[in-house]
Amino acid sequence: MIESINGKIISINNNDLVINVGPISLSILIPSSDKYLSLNEGDEIKISTVLDVKEDSLTLIGFLENNERELFQKLITVKGVGSKVAISILSTITANELIESVASNNHNIIKQVSGIGDKTAKLILVQLQGQLDNIPHSANNLDLEIQIEATQAVQALGYPPDQIKKIINEINSSDKYKLSLTSEELIRIVLDKISIAND
Repeated sequence: MIESINGKIISINNNDLVINVGPISLSILIPSSDKYLSLNEGDEIKISTVLDVKEDSLTLIGFLENNERELFQKLITVKGVGSKVAISILSTITANELIESVASNNHNIIKQVSGIGDKTAKLILVQLQGQLDNIPHSANNLDLEIQIEATQAVQALGYPPDQIKKIINEINSSDKYKLSLTSEELIRIVLDKISIAND
């Protein structure tokens, strides 16, 4: 088992990260969420890994945080969820959102992931119930249903989901928004931030 890798980033392109370790360059499959895409060539990083062994391939999968690796390992135990689907989930929603979705039995946020419908989202919730309790995470400031409502409303106005998601993640991680927001308030904040970003 390759537990982790320390090395210098040679290149990063969506889900493909190439790290130089001594005389070897390793290609690692990673989530394509903002914190991974903000990595730069030449950065020295430590990445936790999982080796996915199939009959015809070996794929090294990497994560910046151990809780993401634990979630990935839990996700691939769910019937119909392989490595690529698990990476797609962790590319689209945060570890905190996934843990809270399972804890609150709310499959709607998982349905935001491309290619995942009602059946698979509900299956993930059922099979992961009680399995994520010991994985460290920080609670979101925003209610999941409110996040979903705001995302759908702003998306309906023609704004890209990636931009909306990034802004909502920033709000969740900010100390500025400790009080509960209604979906209308969140929509207004997101639209204001989009307007500022597009000026």
